Order: sequence, then C-alpha cells, then structure tokens
Amino acid sequence: MKLINKLANCSRLKWPWWVWITLGSLILIAGTLFAIESVLNANVAMLSVVGFSWLPICAIIILMLGFFDCIDALFAKEVCDFMQRMNAGVLDLVFGFLLLFGISDTLERLSLMIVLYLLVRSILRAVFAVKLHIPHMLLTLVGCIISMTLGLMLWIQWPTHESWFYSFSLSIEIIFRGLLMIAFAFFIKQREAGIS
Repeated sequence: MKLINKLANCSRLKWPWWVWITLGSLILIAGTLFAIESVLNANVAMLSVVGFSWLPICAIIILMLGFFDCIDALFAKEVCDFMQRMNAGVLDLVFGFLLLFGISDTLERLSLMIVLYLLVRSILRAVFAVKLHIPHMLLTLVGCIISMTLGLMLWIQWPTHESWFYSFSLSIEIIFRGLLMIAFAFFIKQREAGIS
C-alpha cells in the first residue's frame, strides 16, 4: 500500500494511460523494425557513412528517450524518482550523442562504448527496479538480463563483431523500453479503474 501511495503522488500518473501506451507502442514498433532491418539490411549507408548498419537511427531514438526521461525527471516529486529518471536520461543523452557524432569513427572504437552502455543501463535499471519495487519488476529484470547478455556477447564478439549485431542489440534495448512503457500504461489504467 505504501508503494501505491508513493506512486500516486508521482507526477507521471497524472498523464493518461493511453499517452504511455501510445509512446510505448511507437517505441516498440520502431525497435522491432530496426532489429529486423539490422539483420535483413545490414549494409545500409546513412549519414554518408557506410558500414555502421542502423546505429545512427538507434542513437537518435536513444537521444530522444534520454531527453524524454530528463524532462520527466524535472516533474518528479520525490528524490528517488527524480534520481532514477535523471540518471537514465543523462546516460541515454550522453551515449546517444557520443554514438551519433562518433559514427564516423571505427566500429572497434565504438564497440566498447556500446558494450558499456548496455551493461551500465541494464545494471542501473535492475538496481532501481529492486530498490523501488516497481510494479512490472519481472519484465524489467528480464529486459535487464537480455541487455546484459547482449552486452557481454558484444564484448566477447560472439557470434559476430559486425555492425549489424551492434545495432540489433541496441534495437532490442529499445524494444524493452517500449514494453516497459506499455506495462506502466496498464498499471496506470488498472490503478485508475481501482479508484473509480
């Protein structure tokens, strides 16, 4: 009950559930499309750079998600809620910026940054999920395990060290972000139905 009261005072819950489900669905669809395209159309050239697959688009999506998290953090009423969103948002902004503007560098130099992002992002998400006892913890922890596994696979360069696998891994991270937004939307809808 304490958790419900804590979340009820959170400014996020003032947004209608359908806003969260719409955003989550768009992010889920984008992540899915880019994961599929990373495998099927791995040699695409964008931003006048060849050989980086869909990494620039993944960087732009992660930048937008980071910006959204930072804006969302500014409206948080509790310190832990602010810290969770701001940490995630700043990490996304810094990573997205470095990836987007470092795309002309070699993939070998970008690979460690991508590995670190996936590992740090999944560890942060898991720690905050456990500490804050969020309602959709199982989905969050599954996403953390998958992102961490993909990060470790990229680190050991298995099954491949080609750029499509890097963009595929980032697309999977984006898919889980969309799924978590959809789960949060259903939590809000259920809570609103309980109040009515």
